[in-house]
Amino acid sequence: MKKRMASLFSVIFFLGSSALAQTDIFVKGSGKLFPIAVPQLCLAFGATSAAKDIPRIIGRDLDLSGYFEVLDPGTYIETPGKCAEAENFAYSDWSIIGAEGLVRGTVSYDGIKVTAKLYLHDVQRQKVVLGKEYEGDGSQIARIAHKFANEIMRFFTGEPGVFGTQIAFSSKVGRFKELFVMDMDGSNIRQITNDKALSMAASWHPGGRILVYTSYRQRLPQLFQIDLSERRPIPITRPGLLDLGAKFSRLGNRLLVSHTEGNDSDIVLMDLKGTIIRRLTKPNQAIDVSPDFSPDESRIVFCSNRGGNPQIYTMDIDGSNVKRISFATSNYCTSPKWSPKGDKIAYVCRADGGFQIFTANPDGSEAMQLTSIGNNEDPDWSPDGRYLVFGTTFGKGYVTSLAMMRADGSSMRQLTSSRIGDSEPAWGPVVD
Repeated sequence: MKKRMASLFSVIFFLGSSALAQTDIFVKGSGKLFPIAVPQLCLAFGATSAAKDIPRIIGRDLDLSGYFEVLDPGTYIETPGKCAEAENFAYSDWSIIGAEGLVRGTVSYDGIKVTAKLYLHDVQRQKVVLGKEYEGDGSQIARIAHKFANEIMRFFTGEPGVFGTQIAFSSKVGRFKELFVMDMDGSNIRQITNDKALSMAASWHPGGRILVYTSYRQRLPQLFQIDLSERRPIPITRPGLLDLGAKFSRLGNRLLVSHTEGNDSDIVLMDLKGTIIRRLTKPNQAIDVSPDFSPDESRIVFCSNRGGNPQIYTMDIDGSNVKRISFATSNYCTSPKWSPKGDKIAYVCRADGGFQIFTANPDGSEAMQLTSIGNNEDPDWSPDGRYLVFGTTFGKGYVTSLAMMRADGSSMRQLTSSRIGDSEPAWGPVVD
């Protein structure tokens, strides 16, 4: 990586009623991807768990990324929480255990505000290569950790990470299914709906505060939207119209929906009041479902059984130029999702004794099977297109939990450990 001139500047970000202040200390270029140590921080003054919580969360984030080997804290030589100046410590304590990267820093708490000064060190070159200072109230400890982990990802890859984003999913509650939301690392799980019905197929508004989803609370599938703070479902479509699997447009003012009338299930564009703007597929006695926009919204991918068995198709936004793109050796493919980068489409096909996740170019070429054990379904992309979240049995039975992996199928990480079933994850946007 080319060296960059060190810079010194300050930026304050105001984040609503609970502001998190961030000051850039300095940035220098250095190094390559390498094993990294994330020890307990120095607690300069005050009583707070942040000195332990921040490195724990950063370590979890970096491990999930698939780009780092986070070293076991049990191997660390330096005393946990040791206080020292940014570069006034023994680098040899870290090089001897194989660390090439090191996160150190200090935390202070005045009873109202947490201040964290965080540094990334290149152990081999014995120098600080990245530094940030954050301020926020006691509720923002996790947010501080995610922000620094994102900066570490930016330093090494040129793009920020997606740590701190959220994932919505369906999970069983008794004999029903309700919607839940969690942080992308599997923490902070909370129930969003209480429909006492089948609630499923969530999609995020670009603002990151509203979900649209399908609920059977009136016994037939109906679209609702729900604000995560208010948690009060608002109907979009009327009962009895059989609307499934809505997807928000980039501006959040339109929905891509599978709409059923009679024996036809067609793809339509709909406004937020449930009015159909345009019908995209023609009545053909086929089932057309699971639509998703391309990033520029010029094309749509969807699943259809118009050829006999369900397969993956694309079409232009006006419904023309329909093409089949799933050519895996399977007679059953579903659940397509278009990568935010626009270069790949993920989908599920029956293969290897179960359901497996595939990716392919938008024209169907270069199809690649990413999973091979158990059942793996309902993939969705991270906002940066580097990861997929999906439901999986891990080959251990029939109960589905959530996992994530890199877009090439590597670095699979388990996010939930459900005994009752978690499914249909939807990865939310990056929200500052």
